[in-house]
Amino acid sequence: MLTEEPQNKEDWRQITKDAQEARDGLAAALRDAGITLPSLTTDIATSAGRTTALVDLGRCSVETAHRLASALREVSRRGAP
Repeated sequence: MLTEEPQNKEDWRQITKDAQEARDGLAAALRDAGITLPSLTTDIATSAGRTTALVDLGRCSVETAHRLASALREVSRRGAP
């Protein structure tokens, strides 16, 4: 991860790679919990001037939102690792 504003194409490649890895890791963790966020993507365009890109969680169904909330509550009850 960069700690200062990106200066060149290589910086942007790294920012893009970091965002894609974060998105993929989140998608895998959600999949393990039986949850899919169909619009999960990276948002490179709005990260100008930032040292990191954004991961856009997108929209999901009401059912998926309930399942996600339930999974998060369960993790919270167990305590963070």
